[in-house]
Amino acid sequence: MATDPTKVVVTEGATGNTSQAYHHDFPEIRADGHSGKEAATLLVNRLKLAMDTALTEWRRETMTQAIADVEAFVKSQA
Repeated sequence: MATDPTKVVVTEGATGNTSQAYHHDFPEIRADGHSGKEAATLLVNRLKLAMDTALTEWRRETMTQAIADVEAFVKSQA
């Protein structure tokens, strides 16, 4: 499975010193952290929790791909 870490979007969080991350295909699932890497790490956990709501095979495959994309993003951060 090819990953695409560019699908991870990192923006300013709720406060000026935090970051928020979400996957392009699942903007409704977001996570906040002290850095983009931390927010993305937490996002992986949120996406894994959301797998319980994936009722179709297509949805599970899409979420699995999103998790792989976010994990690739985390690994790419120094």
